[in-house]
Amino acid sequence: MPYVLVLFMACDAAKQERAEQMLGELAELGLMLARDLATQARAAEDTEEKVALTGAFQKTSRAVRLTLALDFKLSRDLARDAAEAAREEKAQAADAAHLSMTAPTPAQIQERRVRGVLNRLLWNESEGDQEEYEVLLEDLDARLYEAEDAPGFADLPIEVLAQKLKADMRLSGELVVTTAEKLVPANATDPPLADTG
Repeated sequence: MPYVLVLFMACDAAKQERAEQMLGELAELGLMLARDLATQARAAEDTEEKVALTGAFQKTSRAVRLTLALDFKLSRDLARDAAEAAREEKAQAADAAHLSMTAPTPAQIQERRVRGVLNRLLWNESEGDQEEYEVLLEDLDARLYEAEDAPGFADLPIEVLAQKLKADMRLSGELVVTTAEKLVPANATDPPLADTG
């Protein structure tokens, strides 16, 4: 949390605490005054004095009620703000956890890239037969899953990895790896080592 925001929140909390203290003191003073007015009104024998004291008591007791209501409102607002901040913090933590769980690892990125390179070859090998294609794709996925644990898997050039998988799966067609500049047959001499997928 930025320092300025923390400082502002600390000042806000200090102001809130001071306001609550003042409201509490005002409520106490108002209550004492209301008690005195009530006692005087009961003891008054003169009707005009009794009416004036009763009116003063009503105004004072209303002020006490309003003071207490404001104090409770401030407390509720503070609790609501704290709950909202906690919810927001929890949501941010959940978002961060979700992002870390869904962000692909370098090995997963390598798997996707190699699968993309071999996909057309698998389709050609299956001669358009969907079931055969799915079998070949499952075989590739199983091999990639095993290869993923090998040291340096994510750092191998795609061309090298795709060529090895092609040989292991005994696929026949020409493996073509595309780069941003040109199409390069994977079995060409001195394949480029740049990872461009």
